[in-house]
Amino acid sequence: MVEHITLSSSLITPYMRLTASYITISTMTAALLFGGVTGFAPASVRYHAHLVKAEPAVNDTIATTPRSVRLLFSEPLELSLSRVTIVRVGGDTVKTGGLRHEGSEAATVSLDVTVPATMPGTYVVTYHVVARDGHPTKGSYNFVLRGAGAK
Repeated sequence: MVEHITLSSSLITPYMRLTASYITISTMTAALLFGGVTGFAPASVRYHAHLVKAEPAVNDTIATTPRSVRLLFSEPLELSLSRVTIVRVGGDTVKTGGLRHEGSEAATVSLDVTVPATMPGTYVVTYHVVARDGHPTKGSYNFVLRGAGAK
């Protein structure tokens, strides 16, 4: 005959609870470190193009009107499925030319912009891009255009 032994919660000491907490935290920390060292990461991070560099830069303040916006992504993009818009906060959408690859680098895209020099303010660059492997990415960033004579 097999006897079943059950532990009452009153038999579990605070030391046992603390030890169990340390084991759980240690296991989670080890899993995170293993993922960082070996390159294992969620698919949503590994397989999507992400913005590496932008001109004008993210949160930059510029004194002169940009003639183009350049975006460098971590992967080559499919231009026919990608779009970039620029909007002045509290204003209108900025006129842009077509999105194009910059030189032979398929991960860098640029578009010409027409921002009137008399329109200082905060501009939001929004992108919805699709990498050549078919994974979409979207995001946005701001830059500020100072007015003539502004400091």
